[in-house]
Amino acid sequence: MIEGRFKDLNVSLPRNDVSQVLKLARQSYENYLIRSCKKDLDSAVTYYLEAIKLDPSVSEAYCKLASLQLENGQIDLNCALEECRKAMKIDPNSSLARLYAGHFLKAAGRFDEAEKEFLEAIKINKFFCAKPRIALGVTLIQKMRRTNSGMQELARGLYYFGSGLTMVLWDYSAIRMLYRSLAIDIKLISAKFSGHICKKLKKYDQAIKIYEDAAERTGKIGMFYSEIGDLSLEIGDYSKAVQCYKKSLESFPDNVVIWAKLADLLQTQYKDNIDDLKDCYNHLAELEPDNSRIYYDLGHLYLRLEDKFSAVNAFRRSADIEPSNPFYHNSLAYALVQLEDYDGAIDEYQKAIRLNPDSQWTSIVTQAMGAIYHQVKSNIDAAIIAYRTSIVLDPNNVDAYIALGELYHETNNINNAIDCYCEVIKLDASIPKVYCNLGLALWEKDYIEESIVAFQKAVSIDPKYDVALNNLGVVYLDGAGKPDEALINFTRAIKINPNYATAYYNKGRAYQVLNNKMSAAKYYQMAIDINKFTEELDEADMEDRLHGLFAVC
Repeated sequence: MIEGRFKDLNVSLPRNDVSQVLKLARQSYENYLIRSCKKDLDSAVTYYLEAIKLDPSVSEAYCKLASLQLENGQIDLNCALEECRKAMKIDPNSSLARLYAGHFLKAAGRFDEAEKEFLEAIKINKFFCAKPRIALGVTLIQKMRRTNSGMQELARGLYYFGSGLTMVLWDYSAIRMLYRSLAIDIKLISAKFSGHICKKLKKYDQAIKIYEDAAERTGKIGMFYSEIGDLSLEIGDYSKAVQCYKKSLESFPDNVVIWAKLADLLQTQYKDNIDDLKDCYNHLAELEPDNSRIYYDLGHLYLRLEDKFSAVNAFRRSADIEPSNPFYHNSLAYALVQLEDYDGAIDEYQKAIRLNPDSQWTSIVTQAMGAIYHQVKSNIDAAIIAYRTSIVLDPNNVDAYIALGELYHETNNINNAIDCYCEVIKLDASIPKVYCNLGLALWEKDYIEESIVAFQKAVSIDPKYDVALNNLGVVYLDGAGKPDEALINFTRAIKINPNYATAYYNKGRAYQVLNNKMSAAKYYQMAIDINKFTEELDEADMEDRLHGLFAVC
């Protein structure tokens, strides 16, 4: 496994040369401390593992490896301390092992034990103990704040901290780290300033080149490629922005902000890139498990993938995190409807309605709940209450009026249905379906002329409305006794929809009234043939009609 890791890092190491491996490990470790780049962390871990493999007596490798693995989430504090004890056992005079053990104990809140380890490191190193002195000073000050110790403890902390800062002056490793850090900081400031000037001057290509060079020179790949991604997004180069954000995330895989930027970009510009979108939201959910919006967006993504169970789980998680958000309950209800869990959907719709963030929005949600009572549960009373509540919440909700009108129509409450359709026309006179529904209701009340006017209005709004044309033909044929007018409308309906079996059947009826038996038979047969696929009508009735044309009385 380790050899594979070195292959990935493109490193060629002399066999059994532990000093060379340690040199590379220290370099990667320092790079990580300065640049905070995950690639450096992974390299350092790999090198220290190889060093231990080559020479298990190298105490430095155990404590630094423990620090890196703790940072990477691979081990906990107890395991890290165990590695430091292993290093102390190998080399009892290792001040480095004592220093790291002190850091781990401090992180665990065990200040007294940490103090002992730092003091031991100071004792071992004597005049070259800047780091343990600074660490001890910080520990004593933190201990005082946690335990309300007296001023004496504060004085000790300040003494060790101050003396540690003084000793930095002859601590070569600290000075070298400081020098490297300052050199990189200067390069960072220079690159950012130059890039900012180029952006102001709209020299975007030059700014991108500056950032790319800076990424290579400083090793801050994640930082600068995030900048390039932002700039590419600003100038509309979305493909490059995606590439740069992805490259940045290779260095900063736990950066929530960059993941969110990438997710937003993919959501707006590359909606069909489902796999990348799902990957973004899953990473965000891992990094921010209590962020309800992430699960909400993930739920909608699963709906697009038609992964209904995952969508329900995501929406439920968002609602559990933020139960006072009505939009989460509404989306969960919708997803439950897709799973045909109608009782669960009604429960979630009711939660959303009780929260009522906005009357118009709540009106739509109430209407959706009414549709379940109406179309699924066949609970007419509950559906009527829901639709009426929807209208009370928003008197301009045209769809709620239409749904209520259709419910009344289905239950043969024609007068109330007509009232609802008329209310819709007052609110919006441009909906052909409403005139068609109104025409049918008027026809059922034997208001022939009014019915014809309503159907004609529907057709005038939508000349390709085949159902309205067919219904208008029926009223002309069966109500007004005008088979010629009826034929015109049936013919238009068939031209618009050649697979409309009902229109063929009605056209056959019109020819039969005109005593044109051959044409009637032709259209009855066509209706029978088409109906085998559309299943609109009772085939037995059509067969009886056809055979009755030529029956001998």
